[in-house]
Amino acid sequence: MSLNQTKHTKCVSKAKARFYNRLKLHGKSMGSHDERVMNLLLSNHQYLSAYDIADKISNKGKRVQAVQVYRSLEKLIDLGVVHKISTKNSYIACYQEGECASGKFLICTQCESVKEIKNDLLETEIKASAEKNRFSVDKQTIEILGLCSQCQKTL
Repeated sequence: MSLNQTKHTKCVSKAKARFYNRLKLHGKSMGSHDERVMNLLLSNHQYLSAYDIADKISNKGKRVQAVQVYRSLEKLIDLGVVHKISTKNSYIACYQEGECASGKFLICTQCESVKEIKNDLLETEIKASAEKNRFSVDKQTIEILGLCSQCQKTL
């Protein structure tokens, strides 16, 4: 197993534990598709649309409808273990530990990988700007589109 695979396995294990802890903490039960949706999103760091997810978790002869996936995604977002990537109308698992309120993403437009980032300076600037403008921030999402280092090498 390569170093990257080992790191990803640890990352997934932590995210799964967080998922189960959040379910318990919020007194929620797992729906019929929740775990499969979460496992699929944890399988890599790429975004997937609800329709992509429905296709990938459907069993032969038994199609999972997008509406069922949207219900699972809504619950997973409420639990703080999945993020919506608005610019791509897609979703990605949250790999952050503890409370995740980052909402800042580097999104590769070629390979579709997503990296969630935490930047204290950016946080400070947003907070200061909001205060200066007497604005109350409820939620913030910043999505930066470009090319990851791997895809830059292929140019």
